Amino acid sequence: MTESLSTRMDRLAEAVTNSHVSLKYEGIAVDVRANGHILALDIEDEAIAQDRRLGPLIARLINEARDRAQAQVEDLVAEVHADPRVTTIVEQLSDTPAHTLSPATQEQWDEDYPHRPKSLFFD
Repeated sequence: MTESLSTRMDRLAEAVTNSHVSLKYEGIAVDVRANGHILALDIEDEAIAQDRRLGPLIARLINEARDRAQAQVEDLVAEVHADPRVTTIVEQLSDTPAHTLSPATQEQWDEDYPHRPKSLFFD
């Protein structure tokens, strides 16, 4: 059974909002969302005891976790984009003929209150 388009879009929205990746390397652990928000950063004693600069290592781990989380979201975007139902919807929108409304159907604005349309019931 094919997944409904609504379900697929819900999964995509969930991934965009909550997708995250955790990585750990040499006593440093990070958990980062696809949007770059850092959920957790843990530096164990062993990482500090090795007498090295931690900034570049932490930055590299954060960037790698973010890139992996974004890749997960991109996979879902590609999946939704490849759905023929989405293609059909986009084609229908772009095939709509351009036209102008007849004067009878165009909104007329109240001269005394230019911020609102003229009432259908009162002159």
